[in-house]
Amino acid sequence: MLKESEVVYLGCNYSQELVTLIQEGRVNVDYIKMGLYPFYENGYEFARSFGPVLLHGVARTVYERAGMKSLENIDWEDINAAITSFGSPHLGFHLDTKLEDWNNQLVADEMIIERLITATRIWASKISVPLMVENVPYTEYYGRRGALEIVTIPQIINKVCQEANVGLLLDLAHAKVTAWHRGEGVKDYLSQLPLERVMEIHVVGTMMTEDTGMRDRHLAMEDEDYQTLEWVLERSNPHVVTLEYGGPGELFNWRSDLITLERQLVRLREIVQ
Repeated sequence: MLKESEVVYLGCNYSQELVTLIQEGRVNVDYIKMGLYPFYENGYEFARSFGPVLLHGVARTVYERAGMKSLENIDWEDINAAITSFGSPHLGFHLDTKLEDWNNQLVADEMIIERLITATRIWASKISVPLMVENVPYTEYYGRRGALEIVTIPQIINKVCQEANVGLLLDLAHAKVTAWHRGEGVKDYLSQLPLERVMEIHVVGTMMTEDTGMRDRHLAMEDEDYQTLEWVLERSNPHVVTLEYGGPGELFNWRSDLITLERQLVRLREIVQ
């Protein structure tokens, strides 16, 4: 799973703010990250002209998670055509399952694990580039919305990666949220994950709320987030580190500040170099 080179590339979510920073020569990134969603369509031309794109979210009308009920509505030809068109070096999907995947009934852990592994194997066999599974966050806030905690247990993440023989898309914000819920330090939680399989790292800031605890809100990174990234980079060999701050449209316009984005990318470039 490890790349041959020690070079770690830098990626970032597509946003008009990122385009401005690139065009003005104020930041230096290697990849732009986007998905096959309508709110990204206006950015496809620029992203393709810039270079290879990190695709994340490719099934268009289907939320891609390992525990989904059925894979029948996945258009593999469309996905592979997009991978080729955008030049994405790999593809990640969420190692996730919701209560609705099980008709809102509690089921045995063994059934969940079997589906996670089977679906991941199918995805890996169908797409034309290496597959990664992305760790997801869990707290009671997410649980009340149907998330199942089992997918965040390190032993389960290790088991799926090993038995499906896939890489890990390590989301540090997700790990931070989950570690908080478990009452662990984030480094203690991360040390239990298969860091040798990390192919891409997602970084972004989190938020502590009064009523729902820690959440992943795609906010600006703080000092402790950079420190966690440096710690992980000493123990893994990813192809790319991707900043998930910023994006197009109403979903992101309140958390896509140009100066804030620039500050993070400059510091991340220093770290990955």
